[in-house]
Amino acid sequence: MRVQGISRSFITPQGKVAALSDISAEMPVQGIVGLLGPNGSGKTTLLRIIMGILPSDAGEVWYNGKPLDALTRKTFGYMPEERGLYPKMTAKEQLLYLLRLRGLSKTAAEKEVAHWTERLEMPWIDRPARALSKGMQQKVQLVLALAGKPPVMLLDEPFSGLDPIVSHDIEKLLREKVEEGALIILSTHRLEQVDHLCDYILLIHRGRLILAGETNAIRRQFWQRTYEVEVDRPVEGLEWPAGVSLSSAGPNSARLSVPEHITSAALLQALLPQAEIRLFAEKLPTVREIFLHLVGEL
Repeated sequence: MRVQGISRSFITPQGKVAALSDISAEMPVQGIVGLLGPNGSGKTTLLRIIMGILPSDAGEVWYNGKPLDALTRKTFGYMPEERGLYPKMTAKEQLLYLLRLRGLSKTAAEKEVAHWTERLEMPWIDRPARALSKGMQQKVQLVLALAGKPPVMLLDEPFSGLDPIVSHDIEKLLREKVEEGALIILSTHRLEQVDHLCDYILLIHRGRLILAGETNAIRRQFWQRTYEVEVDRPVEGLEWPAGVSLSSAGPNSARLSVPEHITSAALLQALLPQAEIRLFAEKLPTVREIFLHLVGEL
């Protein structure tokens, strides 16, 4: 999927405000894309434009080598930011109704609801929406996005309101969908998840795309030549090459800042005669650290 030159403005009492300005990015064919940015950065607007809920002022969305059309969008799964369920209808009734609107037959919709009710442990499926917790309503919305094996899923804050155990289960489920060939674009504030969950990152700030690429490549791009070391004796008594600065992380462990002229091999050679090495690894920055470095706010 590719977004090309997407721009969108809104008229407010304070005047015209640009929500998105010339957003262009090429996303992988399959994988999990983390759509990141502070509140009000334009993430939800971009998801709505991709889904055709909002028109763009300029630009296009491409999928499979051609402009994305309404018929193709209908095959996508979408979990909106708003958890809008009809309060008096049961969760099951709403799922069946909304899946039929998506184009599934009555039999297919019933099969999907039965499958996901068991898979996501939803024994309360016959309760009215007003009797459901926020996390329960979250699961109902997630089923709507997952049902029917959509090739693309757009999820706006899918982990909001879920406890850690359920969040972990949903992460596993999303990885399974990727293994089946799906592309998942998710907006999230849980930056601690992005390092291990997302294959690709789009970072939007004030309506502009300021960072895009594979997660691991971006983490390496912002690496400050720091290493984590743990040995079998106090690190303070060891001799380090000139230029290496040490920050103790415990009696036998440290974080090292190493100048460019000292390679990891040279660092190991200096360390091996002095101690038994239990851990020696590059300390790549987390996505959260990169986010705060570029944006300065959550």
